[in-house]
Amino acid sequence: MSDHIPFEIQVEIIKRLPIRSLIRVRSVSKAWKCVIESSDFIAEYTVRNHDQPQHLLIKYHNVYGEETYDSIVEDDTFPQNKVSLAVPLSVDLLWNSYVVGASCGLVCLFGFYRYDDDAEYPPGEATAVLWNPSIRKSVAIPVPDVDGYDAATFGFGVCPATSDPKIVKITERKMKDVACSSRWQVKVFSLSSGVWRNSFGNLSDSLADFMGPRSQEWLMDDIIEVWMMENGDSKSFTKVFTIDKPSYCLSRPLEFRWNGELMMRMENSTGEFEVLIEYDPFSEHINDPGIESQCHTLAVTSYTESLILINQLDTVVDDDDDEEISVEQGRKV
Repeated sequence: MSDHIPFEIQVEIIKRLPIRSLIRVRSVSKAWKCVIESSDFIAEYTVRNHDQPQHLLIKYHNVYGEETYDSIVEDDTFPQNKVSLAVPLSVDLLWNSYVVGASCGLVCLFGFYRYDDDAEYPPGEATAVLWNPSIRKSVAIPVPDVDGYDAATFGFGVCPATSDPKIVKITERKMKDVACSSRWQVKVFSLSSGVWRNSFGNLSDSLADFMGPRSQEWLMDDIIEVWMMENGDSKSFTKVFTIDKPSYCLSRPLEFRWNGELMMRMENSTGEFEVLIEYDPFSEHINDPGIESQCHTLAVTSYTESLILINQLDTVVDDDDDEEISVEQGRKV
């Protein structure tokens, strides 16, 4: 860009570039790179582009047993604009992972790092991975005091003001901690600090009904009710509509599209595999995006494009000694 254009004007032009162009123009100058990777620019760009089309991230094991990640743009071309995503090593190493959630362009996954591909169920370290599919960046975070998939419940979100990713972990206290006022222990990890910290809020013992991240998938009802939180008040929900679930579907909705259609799974004609379907609850029309998977491996979540993690190396955050290790270098032993 011409040196005769004031730098402030250059920045305003840069703000309007799509993400793929921003990735490339970082190499134009050190000044541009510094601006694009600054926390203020990342936060502003995330807010400015909130109205861009969403993407559906589809995680599944294909008919050959290979873990696969596809992305489909949520626009009028759906589902033609589908691409297979290149998975970073930090995600590929996870054993039998599942999606915790997505926020501000990041997808959070949880699983265990595997050290022996030949073992039927290799031991490993409980790990959460924050992954930005749009810019191919990821950060792996060891999760302490979790020795199984049902040992903890997780939540994930990104602070809109600071673009700081946060993971919430809820575990049941051990018997030695029975004297505590609550049976639950809550810890929060923020990427900016790189550590897990205790949260001292009180949680009701009724949380016991929800412990275990996969249990709800098996609650098979003939009716689907859709409720919406009012104005961010967790105590105020309004029922939007009720859907008679198609008899041929095996799950509750995997995800809602922007137009209100449901992404669900259905057995194929042989009963050996599942197919992902797009279901309109009002017209009862079914569309097939062309994804076939092994049973009970389909997961769908919505995400938007963002720059969060652009200033991060692909690393493993080590909470024990405040160290970060490049994923390319391998795990620290």
